[in-house]
Amino acid sequence: MKFDAAYKDALEEEIFQEARDCKARGARVFGLYCAFTPKELITAAGGIPVSLCAGSEKPMESAEQHLPSTLCPLIKSSYGHALDDTCPYFHSADYLVADTTCDGKKKMFELLSRIKPIYLLHLPPTAQGEASLGYWIQVLKQFIQFLEAYTGNKVTEDKIALEIASHNELRMKKLQVYELNTGEVPLVSGREIDAIIWASMFHCNPGQRMRELDAAMTHLEQRRHDESFLSAVRGKPRILLTGCPITNKKLLEIIEEAGAIVVAQENCGGLKTLSFPVPVNGDPLRSLASSYLQTRCSCMTPNRTRLDLLQDIIARYHIDGVVELTWESCLTYNVEAFLVREYVQEKCGRPYIQIRTDYSQNDREQIRTRIEAFLEILTPGTDRLPAQS
Repeated sequence: MKFDAAYKDALEEEIFQEARDCKARGARVFGLYCAFTPKELITAAGGIPVSLCAGSEKPMESAEQHLPSTLCPLIKSSYGHALDDTCPYFHSADYLVADTTCDGKKKMFELLSRIKPIYLLHLPPTAQGEASLGYWIQVLKQFIQFLEAYTGNKVTEDKIALEIASHNELRMKKLQVYELNTGEVPLVSGREIDAIIWASMFHCNPGQRMRELDAAMTHLEQRRHDESFLSAVRGKPRILLTGCPITNKKLLEIIEEAGAIVVAQENCGGLKTLSFPVPVNGDPLRSLASSYLQTRCSCMTPNRTRLDLLQDIIARYHIDGVVELTWESCLTYNVEAFLVREYVQEKCGRPYIQIRTDYSQNDREQIRTRIEAFLEILTPGTDRLPAQS
């Protein structure tokens, strides 16, 4: 079994057919743009949450008819797909759900609402304190009222609790794929993780997604006994990829083509959103609100918990070097990169490099040269402990 583009394409066709079937039976499809959106509330209302396309440079020319050319490529790609109707999931979505994470997205959503209706979740500026949590709980209560009115289904505490348990199980399955890389020899590459995890972003058939993850895990576990595989992988630099969402795979591909293995990805959709299951005890809405508000995103001030998470990943995955991806014009991640560099180098004792780029292929060889030089300074297998403060 190969976990490559063909594997991903086959799953995409299967998932798209499942979504069409569910929609034909009356289910509402909600297109999502961010990790802050609680999918559990959507599925509790009988809806189908799907992640929307934003990884290609192709629609940017259309987007730049309305948006500044200097805007973040993720924002331009998202909007361009909507203008050109080139994302099948956007086309199938009945309603969009967005979050006020950054100024560029907030203003783009105003234009996007002229194409499809958007429900906007207004985040507090900080995740710290009871006031922020209380505010976010009220935002989610209003979201529940909207979901009930739009779907015609009642969202009860029992339904929310059931969905929390179901989504936690799916998160755990995805986390187990990553944890195959916590041992002495990593068993799965970053590109394979991307192909395997990708399908679980779509929740029209969570049971099938978990069976697919189980099948992948069974296959990957067999590599523990494949000496030819272990010999080929042993000694390769182990990289943590952090920063902006890896919606475009250019950097991920370059790192592994250069001979390293991206054993962990902290970005959205990766360990940032998988490492912390929603508590199942107590008030389910409060638990849900608290967990999602703690998403370690650079749009929050302060964002100290992201640094703590990076330290934990570096230790558990035996990281040799940290690569931070920041999209051009992504102000929050570009500013926070200074703090990450300082923390990774001084507190964790690991080499660090920041790669600023966009979705084009023009700088591919320049990035390759920088990554190859970075890999040369690493000392794979040293398994250094994080420096003590």
